[in-house]
Amino acid sequence: MLTSRPWVRWSRGRLTYTGRLSHASFAEWAQSPPGTAVVAKEASRVRFALFGRAWAARRRLWSALSAVARDERVAAVIQREIDAYFRRIGELAYGDGLPRAGIDLHRFVVVPRVMVNGAAYRSIATKLGAESKIRSVPGGDELRDFLYLGLIREIEAAILRAQPSPKRPLAAGESWVTVGLNHELVWRVPFREPPWAGHFYVFELTRQAVTRSTRKALAEKMAMFESSLPSLSRLDRSEILRRAASAA
Repeated sequence: MLTSRPWVRWSRGRLTYTGRLSHASFAEWAQSPPGTAVVAKEASRVRFALFGRAWAARRRLWSALSAVARDERVAAVIQREIDAYFRRIGELAYGDGLPRAGIDLHRFVVVPRVMVNGAAYRSIATKLGAESKIRSVPGGDELRDFLYLGLIREIEAAILRAQPSPKRPLAAGESWVTVGLNHELVWRVPFREPPWAGHFYVFELTRQAVTRSTRKALAEKMAMFESSLPSLSRLDRSEILRRAASAA
C-alpha cells in the first residue's frame, strides 16, 4: 500500500515546500475519471511497453511531473504561493458581510475556506502556468490541475497538523492571526468544483494586548459561531460569499 508523504510541512513557524510530490496522491488521481482519461490518451502514444501501455503512460506522466516539481525555479514559485496563502487570509478578513464579532477592541472574523482557496487556486494556476517547464509537462490542463489543487490540499493539511488555536495562533498577514478551523460547514453547492467546506477563524492584532481573558472570549465566540452558523440558509451563505467577494 502506498503511503502519502506531505508536499508541504510546518517547520519553525512557516509552511515550507518539500520539493517532492506524493506518488500515492498521483496514483489515486490516475485512477479517477480525469486521470484515467489522461493516462489513456498518453498510452495511445506508446508504441510498445513490456508491462502494458497504461503502465508506461502512468510512469511517463509521473516522472515528468515529479521532475518539474523539483526544479529550482518552479519550487521557488510554489514557495512564494505558499507564503502568500496566510497573507491572503488576512486580506480577505476585511470582506464586507463576513460573520464577525468584537473582542476587547479586536476584530474576530469568519473567513470561508472557499474564498481563500479560490483565490489561491487562481494565483497558483496563473503563476505556475506561466512557467515553460510546467506547460511542457505531458497530461495537459488535467495533470496541471492535479498539481494546483494538490498544493492547496497539502497547504491545508499542514495547517491542520499545526492546529491553530487561541493559545497557538498562526500568522495571517501583517495584523491578523488564525486561531481556529472548521472543516465541515458547506458554504456553497460544489457542482464540479472542490467543495472546500469550512472556514478559518481570524483574529485581529492591535496595540491592545491579548490576555488570558481575551483568549477565553475567543474560545467562547468560536463555540458560538460553531453553533449558530449551521443554521444559515443556503441563500444566506451564498449572499455572504457574494458580498465578501465583491468587496475583496
